[in-house]
Parts: sequence; C-alpha cells; structure tokens
Amino acid sequence: MTIRQATIADLEISYQIEIACFPESEAASKANVEKRLRQFPQGYLIAESVGKAVGHINSGATNKDDISDEALKALIGHEDDGKNLVIFSVAVLPDYQRQGIAAALLHEYIKRAKNSNHQAILLLCKENLVTYYAKFGFEDGGLSESTHGGAKWHEMKLIL
Repeated sequence: MTIRQATIADLEISYQIEIACFPESEAASKANVEKRLRQFPQGYLIAESVGKAVGHINSGATNKDDISDEALKALIGHEDDGKNLVIFSVAVLPDYQRQGIAAALLHEYIKRAKNSNHQAILLLCKENLVTYYAKFGFEDGGLSESTHGGAKWHEMKLIL
C-alpha cells in the first residue's frame, strides 16, 4: 500500500470512495470533493493498494475552534494557514476495511501535520469511533452542536 497526495485526477474515484462509505445524508457532494482537491490538495491523501485508490483522508484549515458550521465542509471559511486542520473524511472502500488502511492514512496525515505550521487537528466523529481516534492521540471534547446528516457527533482534537 502507498499513500500519496491527491490530485484533481482523483476526483471520480475519491467521490466513489466517499459515497461507498457514508450514508447519502453524510457523504460529501461531488462538488465539495472537487473543491477540497482543488483548494487544499496538501490536506488530501489517497491510499492505494496495487495501484488502485482504496481510501482517502481530506481536510481544510481554519482559525475557528468551532467546526460545527456546515459551510466549512464546502471550504467556506477555509484558510490554508489556519491554526486548525479540520478532517472532513477518513474513508476506506468496504472490501479494504479492517486492514489498517485508515490507520495508515491517519498516521501519514498526522506526520505531515506535525511538519506544518498548524497547531491542532480537529474532527467530528460518531460515538462508536471516539475510542478509535483516541488511539491516535485525539481527545474527546464532548458532543458537538453539529447536526450533519441528522446524527450526533463528538468533537475530537489532537494538539500538534
């Protein structure tokens, strides 16, 4: 498996990964995937297995500490040099899950983030994933005000 920075050529496969891994109400639109690829490619990684893209992690950056604003998912309010990186999606195609690919993506993302000028990584996750992200050093800040997709989300933070 290899992990690399995404390019705009990854738009279709990355969108397919997104919709295969999230309910329709939670998945990023193709337009938002494209915005993320074009506006903040340094925050977008692809995992490949035998030359096939099988997972991704994508993000934005902001100076805000509250990431419950839905507009941020469309990079409204995004600032390349914002103090906080905000992970929007960690996704691995179902046939490739439970093989350490998401962990490898997170390790690489965190490594790159530590070599940047950002101060923290923020993300929202469902309760069943709180302990998973804690394994990478994220701390649970409790329930978010976000109602994205009609779900309840926990605010997670990793100080870099």
